[in-house]
This record gives sequence, structure tokens and C-alpha cells, in this order.
Amino acid sequence: MKRLLKIVDVCTRVEGHGTVKILLQNDEISNVDFEIQSNRGFESFLIGKKLNDIPKIVSRICGLCYASQTIASCKAVENFFNISTPEQSILLRHLLLFGELIKSHSMHFYFQSLPDLFQIFDISQKLFSPYELIRYDSQLTTYIYELIKIGNEIEKIFGGRSVHLITSIPGGIVYLPSRKDISMARKYFQKAKINLEFIIDKFIGVFSNRVPPEEYDLPNVMYMGLNNFGNFNRYSGTLKIKENVKNSIEFEEKNYSSYFEKDINLRGIDFHFDKNKRFLVGPISRYKITENYENDNINTYLGYFDKSWQNSVLFSNFLRLIEMYFETQQGLIILEEPVLNRRTILPSLTSLKNSEGIGVIEAPRGMLLHHYYINDNEIIKKAKIFIPTEINIPIINDTITKYAQELYNRTGDINIVKKKIQTIIRAFDPCISCVAH
Repeated sequence: MKRLLKIVDVCTRVEGHGTVKILLQNDEISNVDFEIQSNRGFESFLIGKKLNDIPKIVSRICGLCYASQTIASCKAVENFFNISTPEQSILLRHLLLFGELIKSHSMHFYFQSLPDLFQIFDISQKLFSPYELIRYDSQLTTYIYELIKIGNEIEKIFGGRSVHLITSIPGGIVYLPSRKDISMARKYFQKAKINLEFIIDKFIGVFSNRVPPEEYDLPNVMYMGLNNFGNFNRYSGTLKIKENVKNSIEFEEKNYSSYFEKDINLRGIDFHFDKNKRFLVGPISRYKITENYENDNINTYLGYFDKSWQNSVLFSNFLRLIEMYFETQQGLIILEEPVLNRRTILPSLTSLKNSEGIGVIEAPRGMLLHHYYINDNEIIKKAKIFIPTEINIPIINDTITKYAQELYNRTGDINIVKKKIQTIIRAFDPCISCVAH
């Protein structure tokens, strides 16, 4: 008789609450699933709501990705009216996305990934607690905490508050920054740049000469994200799916359903490709799609890591630092734009052009897409929200299943398996709050 045993364990140090379910059959691991134990709600909450109210509601999906959720929603509503958002508002939305990214990436890097990296590369035999991280390098800790504060302050200046923004509405940004605000934001970005240069140098010095373990290698994967003529841009562009240099597809957001779709009653996204293909969104995909950062320092930094890093999910930890550094410098450039100081009249939402609206943004964890449908009374009748982590779950499960099977065959210790596979999950930086919305 076959012995069937399910082992469920809580996955710790991730954003939200998830579990790892290990299926043991005949003393062999047959499958491992990273599961989110919660029911959807927000797609249902939006039904019956007015268009103007949608961005305010969806900002509550997550306490980290609220800027991305709000702006993707605003873009979807604007799509109903074929609105051209004023240049000033686009620049201010960029700054909001920068602040969100700095805060989100900093918190993940320090509290979730860095302790794992020290163990993975045998720098420490035990998992560092926050207090041990402080003792390891107090300056590193100070710089990280300053980055988190900087992200908060940027959001507060341009978003009206540091969580759940109130300035971004369909049509643009209802806020004219003062010279004092711009000056303060400039100081924050300058400080962030200094901090990140130290942290990046530290990461290179500690990790660049080490070889990532094979268990963190990505399987055959299709990278997906926004492409803006090969430049790094999380606000606008066409969608691109890329397997390698020779095999890629590029399409407008309105045509996404030709390539992937979702059932709003079920978790998960279906891609209309070979079922053996896995899709990845987030920092690594953005890196694979970006052709040129137009920044000599970034190209130099990336040159320290050889090919052994290029296909490892651990490389995403360094890429998060690079993304923060890039957007910090972009923030300084935007703050010099004269248009920020001009009063701008926002377009009105009076002439409906479409019965559907789609908005896409690159959230910290990857491509985020909102798709709304309205009835004759301009009320939402259906909503679809494509969450980055939801796209990544299949590849997470493939990776942890393969590692768990190898590790259990080698050690026979299920407790070691439960502990080790969580380091892989954390490396993907899942946002469970967004998936469980």
C-alpha cells in the first residue's frame, strides 16, 4: 500500500503569509507547492464601482506595491477615454514609482535575502538575525535604513502620504511640487545614490568572486516585461516575451489576450504557449529585456559577475540594487525638468471612447496589468488584475520541487528540505499580499 503524506510548513520572511506543501509518496518527494491560503476579493470588490473610484480602491491591495497598483489602475481608466496624460504628471508618476521601488527593494534585500546569502555562500554557518547583521556591518545597516526612509519620504512628497497615495488620479497628478519639495527630493535622491554606491561595492566585494549553487539556476524560461526601445523604463512601453536573442515576441498591451489569459475565479495565469515553458517577470526579466542602461557605472558593476550568475535567481538580489541605483539617478534628472514647476490643466474624463480599459506598469516584482470592463452606465462589470507573483508561482514550484527531491534523496531529512527550499522562494521575492488580494 502506498504511503501518502502531506507536510505543510509556513514560509517565513516573505511579504505576506504563504505555506510550503510537500507531498511525500513512498518515502520520496513527488511534488512541492508554494501556496497562498487566501481567497481573492478585489476583482469582485470593483464590480459596480465608478471608474474614478477604482484607483483609490486598488491601492489597498498591498502595503508595498500601492504606487504601482494605483498608477496601473489610473492608466487603465485613462484608456477608456484615450487620454494623453500630461508630461508633468508622467514625470511625477515616475518619481512615485522610484520611491516605491527604493523602499520595497531595500526591505527585501536586507531583511529577507541578505541573511540567506550569507548562509548560501558559507559566510555564516547560522542565519543572521537583524542584530547580528548590525554587528556584521553597522554602516551597511545604517545605509539600508536610510534608503527605506528615503523611499517613504519620496512617496510622501509626491504622493501626499507615504502609503496609499492620494495625488495620482485618472488624468494625471493633482499636485504641483514647490521649489522646497523639489529641493528636498533632490537631497534624498543624492543621499540614496551615495548609499547605493557603498552597498553595491560591498555586494561586489563579498559575492562577485563566488559561484552560485546550481540549485538556484533557473530552468528553461521565457522572460516577460515592458520594453521601451531597449531602455529600462517601468512606466511605459510595449510588452515583450523573450526566450533568447533569436526568439522574442513584442506586442501592444491591448493584444495581451492573444498570448496569456486568466480566469478571475481561479488563481493562476494561462499562457498560450508550449505547456513546458515557464514565464518569469521581475528584475531578471527586466535585465534580460533591457538592451542598454545608458549608464557607464552600471555596465561596470554588471561586468563583475560572470556567466555563472546570469542564470541564477540569486542574481536578482544584485539587480535590485542596480535598479535602485538607476532610478535614483533618473530621479535626479527628472527633478531638473522645468515642466515640474508649471501649472498644468489635467484632461477631463467626459468623452468615453472604449468599453474596456487596460493599464500596464512594471511593479517592483514584475509586470502588473489591470483590465476593466464597463456597462452602459459606465460602471465596472468585470475586472482582471494580473499580479507578478502569480505569474512566477509555476517557476517557483518547479525550482523548489527539483531541489527538494535532490536534497531529500541525499539527506533523508525533511526538516532540512523545508528550511532550504524557503531560501529559493525568498530569492524570487514573492508578494503574497498582492496574490491573495
